[in-house]
Amino acid sequence: MKKNLVAFAVAAAVLVPGVALAADSSNADTGPVLYGYAQITGSNQFGTHGPEGLIFGAHRIRLGVKGEAVPGVTYNFQYKWDGAYQTGFLNKTLGVEAVPGSSSGVQEAEINFGFIPAFQLEVGKFRVPLGMERTQFSGNNLWFIQRSMNQSLGADRSAGAAFHSPDVMGTGIYYKLGIFDNHSLNGNNAFNSGNTAIPFGAGQSGVGMAPVGGVLSNGSGHYLFAGMLGYKLNPLLNVEISGARADAKQFTALAASKNITAWNVGARGGLMGLKYMAEYSADVSPNGIEGAREQDWYVALAANLHEMTLTPDWLDLEPAVRFEKFRMVNNQTGVDASLANTTIGLNYYVNPNNPHAAEVQLNYVVPTQTAYWRTNRAAPVNGYIYNTLALQFQAGF
Repeated sequence: MKKNLVAFAVAAAVLVPGVALAADSSNADTGPVLYGYAQITGSNQFGTHGPEGLIFGAHRIRLGVKGEAVPGVTYNFQYKWDGAYQTGFLNKTLGVEAVPGSSSGVQEAEINFGFIPAFQLEVGKFRVPLGMERTQFSGNNLWFIQRSMNQSLGADRSAGAAFHSPDVMGTGIYYKLGIFDNHSLNGNNAFNSGNTAIPFGAGQSGVGMAPVGGVLSNGSGHYLFAGMLGYKLNPLLNVEISGARADAKQFTALAASKNITAWNVGARGGLMGLKYMAEYSADVSPNGIEGAREQDWYVALAANLHEMTLTPDWLDLEPAVRFEKFRMVNNQTGVDASLANTTIGLNYYVNPNNPHAAEVQLNYVVPTQTAYWRTNRAAPVNGYIYNTLALQFQAGF
């Protein structure tokens, strides 16, 4: 009896505070949910006529938390450690003198007000609505290890606000329309290659902003506007058109035009394991990005053999192929240049019921029309100018 009383007292001491906390918490059943994934990648290039060897390191590492604060109000916060370490760059870790392409920081920090499903409001740092692959696929569910080269003509994430709906009144139509600060835009895309506005103002105070060079930041007065409109007929068809326009920096010679404009049209779909996706992207700014007009298109096909009932559960294989061509038209020098990449891939999902919790991806990239890029300028983002073999291991939760 004495043991029972002691056990009851211990249980009461543990459970009663927990019950009280649950009663006071509005998201007891909807979060917070902790999620994340890690990708470890090895790659080797061939035909460089120089040192060739294996590069091995952390490609993407992400950790986030999401949930519902109160009914109708959700949140999502995600931190990233990308390219955190690579062999071949000794004694260089994330931070000062980091390896090329490495970055860490807040990837997403957003709050969504969804009281009216057809007219929701998203605020914070999140994806700019430009491009199908960019907005509909996270880094852990891509068909290939790297995104397409159209990332050079799109946008990434930035601080802003957008009205949106994933499905307007059950019609299959979706949209997103937002305004963003083009200085806070993530790197490696059309809207910040030397053209974003300098964010130094003369305000006497700021909200969470520190002085920069003795001057308080008061914003730049330059913004990026972006919009997307699409239609989904699951699973056969998803078509989408999107565009964005940003003010260019007014203070440097790089700003050949006073604004930067890009747009994208895409389509994807599939049935019974067969999948397709295609996109066309273009920069249509006067004089273009740093004096060049650029465009990109690709087509991609994939076939999940398990979904096609050709392989058993333990052998969930998905061959995939993508052909892509990036073209630059330089209006100032008259030089035109193209770069084509053919990517042959094979994805293996350990558990078909949760495919992205553990997967292995193998890609071989065959580039053509590479002469100009090897001798004159860096390739587009995610572009390859040498034959490359890459193997990636992924685990997520």
